[in-house]
Amino acid sequence: MATTVAWVRQASGLLAGSLLLLILAAAPAIASPDRVYWNDFEPAISAAAETWTWIPFDDAKCGDGSSVGLGVNLSSTSDRVLIYLEGGGACWSALTCYFFQTATNFSGYSADDFAVDATDPTYLAKPGGFFDRAAAANPFKDYSYVYVPYCTGDVHAGDNVVTYGTRAAWHVGFRNMTTFLKRLADTFPQAGRIVLAGSSAGGIGATMNWWQTQQAFPNVRVDMINDSGAVLPEDVMPSPNTEEQQWRTQWNLAATLPPGCNACATSFDVIFAFYANEFPANRGALLSYTQDSVLPLFYGISTSAFTQGLGELEEQQFDPTTTLKYFNETGSGHELWFTPTLTTNNVTVQQFVTQMVTDDLDWASP
Repeated sequence: MATTVAWVRQASGLLAGSLLLLILAAAPAIASPDRVYWNDFEPAISAAAETWTWIPFDDAKCGDGSSVGLGVNLSSTSDRVLIYLEGGGACWSALTCYFFQTATNFSGYSADDFAVDATDPTYLAKPGGFFDRAAAANPFKDYSYVYVPYCTGDVHAGDNVVTYGTRAAWHVGFRNMTTFLKRLADTFPQAGRIVLAGSSAGGIGATMNWWQTQQAFPNVRVDMINDSGAVLPEDVMPSPNTEEQQWRTQWNLAATLPPGCNACATSFDVIFAFYANEFPANRGALLSYTQDSVLPLFYGISTSAFTQGLGELEEQQFDPTTTLKYFNETGSGHELWFTPTLTTNNVTVQQFVTQMVTDDLDWASP
């Protein structure tokens, strides 16, 4: 079962169909729901240490308007926090959201769905992975973990409710993140460091939410890792780029892009240089295959155009900075986060990420 779920997630990337899991894994260590709200006060999350716990949020929504929540795995020793954003598709019309179902979980994500993810040995429970507390080389082994599900079809970046035919579609991934961050800030008031990461749609989401996460934790440095969510320069994108205009309109990206990033209104890729200027003490990273097997289809371009755009992005937005680095895996594939032993120029993904989050002065793009 775990192998099947992993294959579906890997195959979906940014353009897979939304699949319902008909068989759930054996019961995981999921604690009782935590529902304590009054007078708009957001209490700190209370959960058992070092076990995954599902926390429902009545005011966070999936694409169909149903409520969603997040998963936490709290540390008993560290004040550092890893927030991870799930990936899985995108949609922006009745055709993509309902007919082709190109965004996973758009019809809902429940505690049962999280139970599967939390116990999947190729995913959150992967031995030797970035959520494995028993892995000595894991730089996050002592961190608190926060898992943000993806069920809004908008790469965690939307703040809009639209109508497709007769159905309302809640593209509110960014709004959900705002809701989550309010409570997470109360949960980790003395955080020593926040690392915001995500894969595929979640990688784009980590980039889009970097500014509001830093805003939620004003007294602590927030670093960002975008795995397989490269945001490409406009010169390699289709012309006219009608799909990008649909993303901007249907997801209401004008309301969620970083304040002050005026150039983001016409070119998404400049967001990286903007962050480097806004957060000169923070670190940001991009992990990518040079011939990503999913993103060219999402962007409507060829694989060679993707490779060209990735090179331009890194040369123009990353190389001029001292705080943004990238890890490129040569060849075809999608998502590096769950394969930390992948090696480029004798450097593994795990070593690259470890150097980043430990403030190693030798951290560089291999």
